[in-house]
Amino acid sequence: MGGNVSSTNFQPDYKPYRLASPFSELEHSYDVVVIGSGYGGSIAASRAARAGLKVCLLEKGKEWRPGDFPEKELNAVKELQMTVHNEKKGYGNSTNLYDLIVSPDVAVLQGCGLGGTSLINANVGLDCETRIYDDEVWPQAFRDDLEKFTTLDRDRVYDMLKPTEYPDNHLDMDKLPKMAAMEKAAKHIADIEDLEYDKILRKVPLYVNFKNKEENHVGIPQPACINCGNCCGGCNTGAKNTLNMNYLPDAKAHGAKMFTEVEVKNITRDEKTDSWRVHYVHHGQDAFENRERVVRAQVVILGAGSLGSTNILLQSKNNGLELSSNIGQRFTTNGDALGFSYNGEDKIRPAGKEVPKVRKRRKGPGPCITSVIDMRHRTDKGLGESYVLEDGTPPCSVDVPYKFLLRWVDSGVDTTPGENDWREWGRHLVGKGWKNSLAFLSMSNDDSSGELKLDPKNGRVWVHYPKVGEGDNFQVVKNGMTHATTALKGYFVPNPFWGGLAAKIRDTKGIVTVHPLGGCIMAESGKDGVVNHAGQAYKGDTDELLSGLYVMDGAVMPRCLGVNPSLTIAMVAERCMRLMAEQRGWNIDYASTKKIDLSLTATPNKPGIKFTERMVGKMSVGNKSSDSDFILTIETQDVEKMISEDPSHAANIYGSVSIPALSDSHLTVSNGHFTLFSKSDGKHHTREMTYRMLLTSNEGQTYYFEGVKVVSKDSAFEIGLSDTTTLNVSLYKGEDNKGDVVGTGRLHIRVKDFIKQLGTMVVTNTTSPLQRLKWKTKFGNFFAGCLWEVYGFAGSPDTAFNPNAPPREKRALKLDDVVPKVHKVSTKDDTELLLTRYEGGTKGPVMLVHDLGMSSRIFVVDTVETNLLEYLVSKGYDVWLADWRASILLPSHKEKSTLDDSAKYDIPALVDKILEVTGSPDIQVMGQCGGSLLVFASLLSGQLEGKIRCLIASQVAFFTHPEKSTWKVNVPHLLYGDGLTAYTDTEVGWKGRFVNRLFETAADLSTEFGEHCSNSVCHRVTIMYGRLYEHDNLSKDTHDNLHEQFGFCSVAFLKHMSKCFSKNYLVSADGKNIYLPDHNKKKPLESVDYMARMRYLNLPILFINGEDNRVYDPKGMDQSYERCKEANPEQDYQRKTSPGYGHIDSIIGKDAVLHVFPKLLPFLDKYAEAGSVVKYTPQKKQSIVPELTVKGDMTDSSLAHAYHYGGEDESMHAQNGDSQVGNGHTTTHENGSNNNGHQFSWHKHGRQGGMRDRSPKNSPRNSPRSSPRSSPRASPSGSPDLGRRESLAPINEPQ
Repeated sequence: MGGNVSSTNFQPDYKPYRLASPFSELEHSYDVVVIGSGYGGSIAASRAARAGLKVCLLEKGKEWRPGDFPEKELNAVKELQMTVHNEKKGYGNSTNLYDLIVSPDVAVLQGCGLGGTSLINANVGLDCETRIYDDEVWPQAFRDDLEKFTTLDRDRVYDMLKPTEYPDNHLDMDKLPKMAAMEKAAKHIADIEDLEYDKILRKVPLYVNFKNKEENHVGIPQPACINCGNCCGGCNTGAKNTLNMNYLPDAKAHGAKMFTEVEVKNITRDEKTDSWRVHYVHHGQDAFENRERVVRAQVVILGAGSLGSTNILLQSKNNGLELSSNIGQRFTTNGDALGFSYNGEDKIRPAGKEVPKVRKRRKGPGPCITSVIDMRHRTDKGLGESYVLEDGTPPCSVDVPYKFLLRWVDSGVDTTPGENDWREWGRHLVGKGWKNSLAFLSMSNDDSSGELKLDPKNGRVWVHYPKVGEGDNFQVVKNGMTHATTALKGYFVPNPFWGGLAAKIRDTKGIVTVHPLGGCIMAESGKDGVVNHAGQAYKGDTDELLSGLYVMDGAVMPRCLGVNPSLTIAMVAERCMRLMAEQRGWNIDYASTKKIDLSLTATPNKPGIKFTERMVGKMSVGNKSSDSDFILTIETQDVEKMISEDPSHAANIYGSVSIPALSDSHLTVSNGHFTLFSKSDGKHHTREMTYRMLLTSNEGQTYYFEGVKVVSKDSAFEIGLSDTTTLNVSLYKGEDNKGDVVGTGRLHIRVKDFIKQLGTMVVTNTTSPLQRLKWKTKFGNFFAGCLWEVYGFAGSPDTAFNPNAPPREKRALKLDDVVPKVHKVSTKDDTELLLTRYEGGTKGPVMLVHDLGMSSRIFVVDTVETNLLEYLVSKGYDVWLADWRASILLPSHKEKSTLDDSAKYDIPALVDKILEVTGSPDIQVMGQCGGSLLVFASLLSGQLEGKIRCLIASQVAFFTHPEKSTWKVNVPHLLYGDGLTAYTDTEVGWKGRFVNRLFETAADLSTEFGEHCSNSVCHRVTIMYGRLYEHDNLSKDTHDNLHEQFGFCSVAFLKHMSKCFSKNYLVSADGKNIYLPDHNKKKPLESVDYMARMRYLNLPILFINGEDNRVYDPKGMDQSYERCKEANPEQDYQRKTSPGYGHIDSIIGKDAVLHVFPKLLPFLDKYAEAGSVVKYTPQKKQSIVPELTVKGDMTDSSLAHAYHYGGEDESMHAQNGDSQVGNGHTTTHENGSNNNGHQFSWHKHGRQGGMRDRSPKNSPRNSPRSSPRSSPRASPSGSPDLGRRESLAPINEPQ
């Protein structure tokens, strides 16, 4: 289809179109490699492709399509890259769109992207005045060819770029206000200069489309310009004739391949093969070392712009390429100058407007430049007084700084003092003076004596051009701008870097140029320049030419042009390609009308994915062996097909391989193919990951790499880390595996590299944040199983509360260099559990055990400043996060298990695994709520004797007094057969919405008004478990993302918890008292069964809960604490509360790191080292019962030990200076000692008040003590203490 489209609302959808090819398609050699995609590079690629050559174009920046460009200030700043002279690190990514290079006297702004600076220029196509070509600095051959240059070559540029003047009455609008302003200015200047104004004022030819076209001359749809004025920020409509609307799609239509985010570093010559090596780095990944790779070509054409091409040749010369010593010389700013008329008498629409606003109101400022006051054709003036003055419209993305500059930084000099001063002052005061302002852009002729030099600190070129702003040409331009401002009755504001505030502060008249020229100038020989008249590079300072190396962009201009240079640069490039074809016998098919097939440029509708991995190991080549590695990026354009449809799960590979035994240089990968978990031939229950790729050395040798990982998927939910990270490699000579084997080896992934690898996953071919998150997580789970949950960087799609909301990216954990390691644990009943280790130091190990219906995520919540894991790691602890069978991360959480099962199988297996891996004799444990209850059940059943060094019981212990919440765990299994889930989302059906409303009502009725909210997950959690937190203690992000923490809880667990609640103490799933037999007797300490169980709790325990816990009444913790003290009086039991905290907010609260975690640390530190708990040897030999059968299912010979006490009201503790006192107790003392010489204090005390800890933070109650772990000591009377809760006070404490 072709022709015009009449609709004024015509707007093509450019989102699916891509000119750049996937980087995996880059081959190892081409006929022609073009570097850069500005006017020179694009033309070179188009013409070489039309000549039937195999062409590759490399562009440092990204591909930008209409609709991609930023229109907000902050978004524009994100796309800025800035390099400052003599500073090592610049601002922004090196592929960002707006590339600013700041030098002492000159700043250069250029575009970085596919299309070069055409993406952000003003699209002006003015010719140079003929006097410019009279300068003898141009080679004679060039001057002799001017007729063809100004006709044939110019016509070819016009045929592609289609320069057009701004049409009268475009969009049925009257003359643009700024064009009327320019007419006033021209008349005033003409009067001053005694000229005819219509001889100096004219419209400029613009590379802009003013008619809707369903298909332009190269096959791209283009709408008409809507006058938004954002040409220099990036055209978001597609009306601007940037190079990706003409030359670049033409090149692609004729077979050229383009690759973006490829930065060429240097070029070297291979004389043996008469070819060139182009050394580059690919910016597709930044997590790993960005190694240089090589692509080879017979012809290399540099079109990277004045600074880019000069940089590459300077680097190449430094690397040994014999080039002219004149590289970098004769740089020119093209006389660029900027000024403003501020607060004139007429409104002008001074800046661009966002596209949606212009479409709605249809009153945009017009293209960036529309007219020119041309002062170049005065025969009585020399080139030094020649200049052009153009109207300028900054893009809307700089609207705010533009206003700020004019209103607050420099309001300029009044050019018409005494006229309308009050009116001008009033406009300025209220901020409306800016609306009556016009920017001027000017080009003139400087002396072209600047120099581009390499900056050793940052590797880029900088401009050495001292005093350039002092040139007479800039004063001439200033005078012209002042005259123009006078005509507009405004205030003249010069460029702040040349004549404004910044210039005064720096005491330098600085120049900002958007038209850098020179650096690789054409000349008669290498003594005077870098290339000849046709752009071919000289060999050294001679007139000998280097075969196949060319420059054809603004860098070859030997002097200032004094006008917008794009047309001249394009004409020079067309001429160079014409001459190159004649020299090399190419036939450029200029007559071809072949258009681009947009169906071939369209990206798949389905998202793709890519990630980068590094593997290291050993490779043997012959009798040599060397440390080797690779850094590879795996990429597919259709991730759904890869995962679900393709049985081999294939993708492409690119990157580099290092095998010093084979080559001193990195080997470049091409034609790489990857399969993920394809079935292994002849191997049951195994799959293979394969890597097959062609390697090319810098010397030109090719090798075939074949690597296989054999994966045993022996787990229902996890792919073993060791399986996925070991690769067996074979290396063949030649381009396939038919050649001789030249090397073998084995590579593996280090865990820290594996973490980086998961962080490099990027979803492509979609702009939807939700789609990116969805497919990133799907692939992550497919590739890494549960490891993705641990190492992944995005929230799980299973917990996307609002599926249509933008995805939440998790913050990186503050763990310094601590690398997590995942351990699978299989229990005796064949349930698979997880342990994740964060080895932050030598303290511990400490195991953290989560609650029911949750997971270990509660300890690594990233919506708080510092979570418990980060806190403990920062304190030097070896932390182990346990996911037991109720964890919502494991499939087992939906099975009908009970706390009995978990106590019998899970906790012992997890503890034993930690002991096995660490070699420690015992560990520290912290259990949160259900996790605490579980640990007590395991301890009381005799499963952990001698393995637990100390325990922190958080929120509940073995007495479980619920706070009016027993009914809440009875309700769910009446409503749901298998259990209840806390998870819901905004897309649930009517049943889900009904349940959510029911839960919301119930939650509101059961909580205070101040605790009400609109979060359905919060409501469900409240009904399932009770009020778990104070809302004020949670950050907004934590509350909004509760669905990430809570999930399904099986009815078996809920029923078991309900029985414990109804009994007020820990019981078995069938309600039997197997854990605390005889505890409810009048004198439980006389019970052998009871004391045998309590003996298992003879270890240091900290009982801590939120003071406002609304799930468990703290009296349950008090009772558990008292019972432990009664049974084991010499043991270190501590009791603390957290004022202002409830239940789980003690872990996930936004300020828990300030108020709760520090209460845990002294206790953990006290027992941080293995062996820190010293067993106590009693003074008298205890009586021993030979054997005992206990009620219930548990029998253990260790239960036969019975301990008897004397002195009904007496207890004993080591007199070691520690200060601990029971809260609310009075104590009297009698002194004594044991046979080890330790002093003891005997207490006679009675209870006063309750046991909830209301003492200050530094009270004796909360001070740590270092009593040894001990067996209960017999009292003098020989009878146990049955009646009183005890606390231990220092001997010298006042009573």
